[in-house]
Amino acid sequence: MSFLLIIRRVAAFIRTCLPAESSSWLLLLGAAFLFVSHTLRWWPGTTYYSRPLLWAGCNYLMSVPIFAAGVTAYYLSLVGFQKPAQRLLDSILLPVIVGLAAKLIVAFFWFRDVGEPAHFVNQVPGAARLWQPGVLRALAENLGTGCQFASVGFILISAFFVLYSRGRATLPIHLPAESVFDASMPEAENRRTMFFVWLMIAMVFITGLPEPALQMFGSLGIIRFAQLHPNWFLWLRQLFHALLLLAFVCGALGKNGRKMIPAMLRIPRAIYLAASIAIPAAIAYVAPVASYLHARILWGLDGWGKLVPPSPSSFLGLPPASSGSYLLYPLVEEIAWRGYLQPRFVRRYGLVRGIFLVGVVWGAFHYLWDFNPAMTAQDVCIGLVARLLVTVCLSYVLAWLTIRSESILPAAVAHATYNLGWSLPTHSPEWLTLALWAAAGFVLLRFFLPPSPATVAETAIPPASEPEPSEV
Repeated sequence: MSFLLIIRRVAAFIRTCLPAESSSWLLLLGAAFLFVSHTLRWWPGTTYYSRPLLWAGCNYLMSVPIFAAGVTAYYLSLVGFQKPAQRLLDSILLPVIVGLAAKLIVAFFWFRDVGEPAHFVNQVPGAARLWQPGVLRALAENLGTGCQFASVGFILISAFFVLYSRGRATLPIHLPAESVFDASMPEAENRRTMFFVWLMIAMVFITGLPEPALQMFGSLGIIRFAQLHPNWFLWLRQLFHALLLLAFVCGALGKNGRKMIPAMLRIPRAIYLAASIAIPAAIAYVAPVASYLHARILWGLDGWGKLVPPSPSSFLGLPPASSGSYLLYPLVEEIAWRGYLQPRFVRRYGLVRGIFLVGVVWGAFHYLWDFNPAMTAQDVCIGLVARLLVTVCLSYVLAWLTIRSESILPAAVAHATYNLGWSLPTHSPEWLTLALWAAAGFVLLRFFLPPSPATVAETAIPPASEPEPSEV
């Protein structure tokens, strides 16, 4: 089979995993841009000198309408509202206008003084120049990546609003009809699944709220404990985050989903636990072993008897013992992804496509933490795509472990082992790591699947459906 033919088949498969209508991309991208914009930079590319904390506080409050609009746009695209056109206007577009206008007005007065210089304003000692015509436009253009992505998100959703009003788009977003493997799944069950997806992508920020409050009320004691017992502090912090996420996941699963957790956590055969460590560890050590052998060869050619031989520990060291705490968070994540969502997506969209879509949702789940004010617009665009590539490539191996073992524990161990691989002294380039994970997933699913993996997906779904999320 030629390389070009493989590329065409992969492209054709990916197309079946994309929304049926090209206009849906306007809403999806717009929602993502609004959602991540609040974590990006919202000030000119310069150092401001007075009251930075006050500016940060004002900026955070003015980001709330934009962030809420992104959350609402996700809900509209995944679950749907009654009267979608009205919701697009009053719950998404108008809040974004309010948030952007508030930020521009406050920034205009904030940076108008010489004491708060901006690189796009021609400063004259003793004179303020922000009152000149055109400076407000320059301020909007230079206010930062947060303003850029929020503005682009607003434009994209406005375009979708026009198309929807003219009957050229539908809601909620759906895949092509040929992508649905089992159309017999009740619509109420599918809607409940998409509601779970929305909660895990858009509402998981709730789990991050208690930590700032805890730090605020116990900051001195927490800092002192972290200084005296750094390893214990790391374990407790990871446990705290894992428990918060577990509480959130249990709420998102609903009553029937929570009943399935004991079955998800059944003890697997030892061979699958061994595979869950061996596969990611072998992938993680490809580059370190190659680097060590290369250094050893160079030493043998040029440094024999002259230089100290390269130390294996410099290339092949183990992660620190404290990093064992990283198992907690992946375990909770796997309850959501491989335990709950994967069986439903596999049943509805088929094995390969269902796993792909789980990887996409898993990637979008991480968007809340992936971006920071130091990132450029190019960094953000690359980050949006790179995160999806990582989670999709990993999903096939983790899915195979879950299907074969009938437990999420091997997937959780493999997930944690992958995370630990980045703390090695030397690690593989990301492109090589992804290529190896994708190759491993292809081999496992192609040659080592059970006779009927679909039965695993079907028996993992409770027969009774949860009440639908209410439409408003």
